[in-house]
Amino acid sequence: MKRAMVILAACLALAAAPAARAAETLHFVVMAPLDAEKERPRYEALGEYLRSVNPLLGDIKLRIAKDYPEAARLFKQGDVEGMFSGSFVAAVFIAKGLAKPVARPLAANGGSTYHASIVAKEGTKPFGGVDDLRGRRVAFTPLASAGEVFLRGLLAPGDAPESVWTPVPVASHQAALEAVAAGTADYAVVKSTVFSPTERPGLALVGSGAEEHPDNTFIMPPVVFEKVGALIAKALLGLEADTGEKAEAARRAFGCKGFVATTGMDFAPTFAVLRKARVDPKAFDFSF
Repeated sequence: MKRAMVILAACLALAAAPAARAAETLHFVVMAPLDAEKERPRYEALGEYLRSVNPLLGDIKLRIAKDYPEAARLFKQGDVEGMFSGSFVAAVFIAKGLAKPVARPLAANGGSTYHASIVAKEGTKPFGGVDDLRGRRVAFTPLASAGEVFLRGLLAPGDAPESVWTPVPVASHQAALEAVAAGTADYAVVKSTVFSPTERPGLALVGSGAEEHPDNTFIMPPVVFEKVGALIAKALLGLEADTGEKAEAARRAFGCKGFVATTGMDFAPTFAVLRKARVDPKAFDFSF
């Protein structure tokens, strides 16, 4: 009898171990395309929802990266357990086997992808190709599919960006638009979901990229995904149908209908842009 009780206690301890691990604090980093701190409430509301759906997820703490390179560095170093990521950074981590895509937001209009938008002052002629950028100042977000990577894909083999245009690297897509509005840049390359002509009087869309990239995908390191990936995926994918107060608060704050499942196959257009930019994702170390 005593031996049976010992065995039972051991079995219960083993059964409880995954739950204990799952309840550890999770740190998520956000690659904000707009003003970083203004983005924080959106993700805090989503974190509250995740905790309410499954308490086993434990506490969720946010880190708002100051720019895309910092976000990539935090994820690469293992300082966070998840990241809401730009498509280029996510694609590179996926290709390296260092990340598993989970889900991405479904916008109120039903969209979940974006493309590159080329923006300039009103009256600028439609974008006709890389020659239009010669001698011009071009604002962009480093390590962004709709930014530095798109621009590098326009270059001829062997050409350096600074030999064609004057690079104006900025921390966010919003800052790229502000550079054009302020006259410190002639062109901006940004996410199509960020630029709205009605919100930016004086600026105009003069060109765009063809590739549609997964927008703001949540990715996790494989070892973390094995522990809590299924729990987080179930919660995110259930957001759209959830009628609870925290679900409604999360949808409202995040500006989305819900989330859609995302796999590596969804990044095929992003990998096409990488090829144009002559980037080997398995060898790339997040710096050009």
